Amino acid sequence: MRVGLRLEGTSCRTVVLDGLTVVSAGQEVHAGSLPEALESSLSGLRREFGSGITEITVDVGRVLGERKLADVVAIRISPRPPADAFHMTVLPPLVEPAVTRTVHVAGGHDLRGRPLAPLDLEGFLADLPGILSRDVRNVAVTSVGSTASSDHETRIADAILGNDRDIRISISSDFYSSVFRDRDYTAILNSALMQTGEDLAVMLEAAGRRQFPAALLSFAKNDGGRAPLSRLALAPVHGLRAEPAMGILGAATLAGIPEGEVILCTEAGAMVGHIHGGLPVARSLIRQGFDASLASNAAILEPYTAHHPVRADFPSVIADLRDSKDVALPFGLVPTLSAAQDAALVGSAAAPLTAWIDRLETVSGRVDLKRVQNLAEDDAHSAAVQLGATPGQTDIIESNVYAMPYGNPGIVRIRVQAAGETFADEEHVLPTAARGATQ
Repeated sequence: MRVGLRLEGTSCRTVVLDGLTVVSAGQEVHAGSLPEALESSLSGLRREFGSGITEITVDVGRVLGERKLADVVAIRISPRPPADAFHMTVLPPLVEPAVTRTVHVAGGHDLRGRPLAPLDLEGFLADLPGILSRDVRNVAVTSVGSTASSDHETRIADAILGNDRDIRISISSDFYSSVFRDRDYTAILNSALMQTGEDLAVMLEAAGRRQFPAALLSFAKNDGGRAPLSRLALAPVHGLRAEPAMGILGAATLAGIPEGEVILCTEAGAMVGHIHGGLPVARSLIRQGFDASLASNAAILEPYTAHHPVRADFPSVIADLRDSKDVALPFGLVPTLSAAQDAALVGSAAAPLTAWIDRLETVSGRVDLKRVQNLAEDDAHSAAVQLGATPGQTDIIESNVYAMPYGNPGIVRIRVQAAGETFADEEHVLPTAARGATQ
């Protein structure tokens, strides 16, 4: 049996799946503190289900969103500092106050991975004692061209860790976007969340081991998948907005459709997403109007409109998730799924392990293109297995190639997603037959 668990404030809410059947729905525990609520919730599950619980996946997005961001030192690598205020990297208002100091280092690469300027490592090392003289614990290192080469970022990070091994470092090459502003924002936000992610991971690990020492512990991700709890301290930003993805996956799981359209109806309105290969269809950015986008793979969930195309041959599930159903759904929608369960919690319980490969490659023709795509698929498959997936239960969900803009022939972006289950969980998810398909 698998548990989906959501943390918020000083409460925990859980659902338990046995295969695709909900056997315990939406139990919520309140306490004087979050650790107390978690302990009480897990203790109750242990008394009821004992060793039958094999997997616990926790949605920590609400806690990450409500906690204060930690202070961050931003180190930006580029050929030269911004010429004026117009050229400064502008962060969203909620994140900007977290940056206590910005340091410029000469360096960076172009789209082909060629240095735009030599890395001024000597100058940085001279300034490093002063940079770390304050109570600095979180550092974000971002670089122009880090998608093509992470060399300058890595050397700066190594220099920092050589001075203080306890510094938490987030580097922008871990997040794909063709826009420097997006990578810079994402790395800084990730760094600001690392303390909270670390605290949550320690709390969940301790409580989980006390109550379910044999269970696998994971956290829910923005793409509808999960990752081992150990990754929460390193990449908390990927768990920040997992609930929409889990809602899509949960509704599809309850309806038993691995391919199709999912319409979620709440008090705020009707939203639509799609499920493919047993996982929500995702994009690589979370857009925020004119602000910088978050470079994290996230399920696509968009407003349902009167002009939404309806296909009779395309599987569709309409989930009415409203607390009150006295008023009919908009646009003449008729529910096809009972909302007795918390769809997002069901999604957390059903989520597979997921891994992404998103990188630039230089190719010389179709044969070379196929080679680098196959290599990316192998790497994505291996990444999922390294997270704990069983090789025989791991498949490629998406494998796409994109030409790069601005007249850069021979350079392509490869984006691949792999998903897999542990051996014990192979019968506890949507049918995996569709999981070899690509889009």
